[in-house]
Formats: sequence, C-alpha cells, structure tokens
Amino acid sequence: MNHFIVERIIGGTYESASGDFDRKEFKKLYDGIKISKIRPFAIAIKFINRFSRTGANAISIVHELVETLNVHIIETSTGLSTENVKDKIQIYHRLLDAQTENQTRLAATLPGLKAFLKQGNRLGKAPYGYTTKGTRVKDYDRKCAVQTIEINAQGRLFASAWQWKLQGETDTAILKRLEGLGIVLTKQQISKNWRNPFYCGISVNKLLDEPCKGNWEPMITEAHFWKIQAILNPSKEGTYQVSSNNDNRPLARFLKCYHCGTLLTGYEVKKKGVHYYKCNHCTGVNMNASTTRSSRNEGLNDSFKELLKGVNLQENYVGVFKLQLQKLFKTLNLDATNELKLQKITLEELTSNMQSLEKKFLFGNSVTEDVYLKHKNEIDAQILKKERTIADLESKLSNHDEFIERAITVCRNISKQWEVGTSHNKQRIQKVLFPDGLVVIPENRSYLTDNMNQVFKLIPCLTSVSEGAKKEKASINADLSLSVARRRFELPTSGL
Repeated sequence: MNHFIVERIIGGTYESASGDFDRKEFKKLYDGIKISKIRPFAIAIKFINRFSRTGANAISIVHELVETLNVHIIETSTGLSTENVKDKIQIYHRLLDAQTENQTRLAATLPGLKAFLKQGNRLGKAPYGYTTKGTRVKDYDRKCAVQTIEINAQGRLFASAWQWKLQGETDTAILKRLEGLGIVLTKQQISKNWRNPFYCGISVNKLLDEPCKGNWEPMITEAHFWKIQAILNPSKEGTYQVSSNNDNRPLARFLKCYHCGTLLTGYEVKKKGVHYYKCNHCTGVNMNASTTRSSRNEGLNDSFKELLKGVNLQENYVGVFKLQLQKLFKTLNLDATNELKLQKITLEELTSNMQSLEKKFLFGNSVTEDVYLKHKNEIDAQILKKERTIADLESKLSNHDEFIERAITVCRNISKQWEVGTSHNKQRIQKVLFPDGLVVIPENRSYLTDNMNQVFKLIPCLTSVSEGAKKEKASINADLSLSVARRRFELPTSGL
C-alpha cells in the first residue's frame, strides 16, 4: 500500500532470552543495520510487542534506530510508524506494555515452573551425554507426554571418564582416551562437566531454594562425585557444600572479619556434623555456627539472633515509630521532592517550546520542514525522558505509606522471622538490616552495628528514650529522628 520494497526478511524462528542481544536474529538485525553503508528506511514488524519485551531498554534501542541511525519502525498490523510523532509515542507505550505483560505472565507461570523442578524434572537442555524427551522438545521423534532424560550412546562412553578421574588421571590423559573412543571435548568443557551435580542425579536451579533429586539415571554416585570435587579442590576436602544457600550457615559471605574485612565463608565437618564460619585470610579464625553442648563459645547464628531481638518493635512503640518513619522519609526525600518540582518546570518549558515550534512551522515561513523535523525529534526525546523521570519520582514519593506498613509488620518480630525463615529469606533480612554486611570481632563474638539501616536504628533509639524516662509519659511528637544527610531514600523492606 505504501510502495515499500522488502529488501530482507529476518526472524521466522522462535527466540526467547532475558535480553534483546541474547536473541541471535535480533542481534543479526541490529548489527546488520549498524554496519550497513546504505541503511533501510524502516523495519517492518507485524506486532511491536514481538520486537522487544524489555521495556525501557527497548525504547532506548528504538530511539537509537530512529534518531541516530535514521531507521524507522513500522507496525504493519496497525500502520503505526515512528515517522509520526503520535505514533512513535504510542509505540513506546506498547513496548512498555509488552514488558508489563511479560512480568505478569512470569508471575503466573513461576509457581508452575518451581513445582515442575521440585518433581525432579529439568528446564532447558540436558548436559553432554544425555537426551531429553518430553512435550517441550523440538525434535518430533523425541516428543512424549512425560519428560524423560536418558543417557545416550555418547554418554555411555563418557561415563567411563568419571572412573578414570577417580583413579587420578589428568584431564589431558582423559581427553586423549575419549578422543580414541570418538568423543572430542575441550578442556573447558570437561572441567565444567566435573563440577556439574546433574551427573550424580542432583537438580540445581536458581528457582529452587535448595538442590533436589532428579528423575534421571546418574553417571556417578553422589559419594564419588564429591570425591572428585575433593580432587579438584584439595583445600575443601572433608567438607560438603551443595549450595551457598545453606540453612545452617545463613551468615556466610555476609559477616566480615574485624581484622581484615574479608567475608567469612562456611563449611561443615562431616564427621562431626558441625558447621563453622571461617576467615580465609586470618589464621585460626574459625567460629562455630550454632551453639552445641561441646562448644566452648556461643554460635554466631545464636548471637546474631540475640542481636535481632534488640531490633524487635514493641507494640506500644508502633505509633511513635510510624511517626518517626514519616519524618525520616520527609527528610531523606527532600531532594527528590525538589527534583520533582524542577523536572515538572522543565517539562512545561519543553512543551511550550514544542508548541512554539509547531506554530512557526504551520503559520510562518521562518522554519523549513527539515529544521522542524530535526528540532521536533530532539524535543520529543527530551519530553519522553522527562515524563519517565517524573513518573519514577512520583511513584517513589507516593508509596511511603505502603512501605511504612510493611516495615512495621517486619519489625514487630524480626528475630523470629529470621529464625524460622529459609536461608534465602534470612539473607534478605540480613541485607535489609545491614546493606553493607556486618563486622564480627572473632575474639568475643561481638558485632559492630554502625552501618545498620536508618529505619531500624530508630527502634533501639525509641527504647533507650523510654527507659531513660520511665516516669515521664512519652510524647508521640517527640523528635527522635536521626540526623542524616539529605539524599533519596528507598525503604529496603519493600522487598521482604
């Protein structure tokens, strides 16, 4: 209808990735345009939400294509084109809507994916030596109603390599023996395979809180797998660590050594079944994680729980605490409030400039079409940027009440929530309380709490004021706000 000539068709395959440039066809399109001496007038796509679902990043890419490379985007199903200002803004909105739709879809499918994994199934391609059959595979011959992962012919041969590794053979020698069997692997590939618990029948995925048993035949037993890990890392022999999220060592890589500032790591002495924290830099800095009958010192987990009890918000302080949070928000967000006012003033000036430019172009002869389009595109981009900044600031400044209520809920019994939570939830609470980690003094197992989150510092402040004036009736208007530098403040408890 518009007499366009299609020079090249790209895509036609299903691609899914977390980022635009992880998609091969998308990257081919983008790179092809950038290096082309003669660029196309436009990229035509049936539905704009298939162009990208990365929201603001997608808008940035479209903006670069249009404003820098002079390549427009046309949605053929609707006729929208970035050549038209109103259409361009609508295309930007659709890209944001596509990201929202993606997040909504993810929220709906995530519980199902987690349940699928907990049943012992696998998401994605199986490692070398295995073949996957199921409903999600592309090969029609491997389609079936229930997922099954089987060791294939190459896997049967590769299984021997595990035994050779147990016998102490080097990777170089094993690769030569495998090559004689017709299996060609790189040193990097085989090194990665040695460290993959999939081969001993264990499923590990970031969606799982902890590893679980998989529904496939292992190439090697768990005991032999960990013997190989000991061969690969002799310094860790005698330890057993399946995941960094270990419920017995939630403070690992959170606590810092007082003497050197190094993050403490965790390990387990399997013979005793006792967990420890240690500093890998300072000699002799080993501290038991939990208190036992035979331990001479209190475990760090127990001492940290006692520390949290001092942060628990008592019911009779809720009103005062809420008032102080509101004051704290007002102080810390003063810069954001002023910035919002300035951004709105700038937006009004840009809108006025756009109206003035349009009048000169429509009713006068002082502005040519080329000059008009050039300045119009520049002002449009600035207006869009200002609108996004204003929306972001308004969102942050309007969510205070919700954040405060969440903070109060968490603070009422934060020590108990930490005690009964999973390792993941414990680490989130720790990060909220001490964003930069917590320093421990090994000699007396005490903590330096100077960097505690400003919100939680209010609680012991309220308690100390009350205890210091037991006979006086505490006024709800008492000014207990902490002295802080003025900066934008985002309540971290919104993530709990």
